[in-house]
Amino acid sequence: MKNSTLLFRSLATIIFISGIAHLVSYASHKDDITYNESVNIIEEYNLKEDKNSKANNNPKTDYIVGKWKVNYNSEDFIGAVLYNIKKEGENFNAYVYQYQDKNDNSEKAEGSKALIIKNFDGYQGKGVYTIEYEQQQYQVDCQIDMIDENNFKLSYNYYGYSDVETWKRQ
Repeated sequence: MKNSTLLFRSLATIIFISGIAHLVSYASHKDDITYNESVNIIEEYNLKEDKNSKANNNPKTDYIVGKWKVNYNSEDFIGAVLYNIKKEGENFNAYVYQYQDKNDNSEKAEGSKALIIKNFDGYQGKGVYTIEYEQQQYQVDCQIDMIDENNFKLSYNYYGYSDVETWKRQ
């Protein structure tokens, strides 16, 4: 083989290999930019969420958030129901998360929404409570009165049927 042919083939091979290396580095650099842009977008979103949640936080009222227990002693049920109160937007919502019988045997609940607290100033509130009577569910207006930071009374009156429940923090 002539020296010139060998030289041109060697140069062509070197150019080809370096071209592939440049393409690979360019493609991986594009991925880095996309990844960094994605990270920046996620960080911006998290900052906005943090600002919204901080703006939505109110220590004067948010102490009601958490797990609460209500004891019942009726013909239908003797035991306790445990609720989890969460702040969702401007409202506080209580979800049933566990049932306990009189022997402290527990059963996980389906997580249904039982209480919507629409107005709460840290001492008193108004909302809608879901009660069940003869396998029917009813939405009832209710009043909330804080006893202390670990107890509150929920009262309602629905067509002559009234009750007062004491909710205790868990």
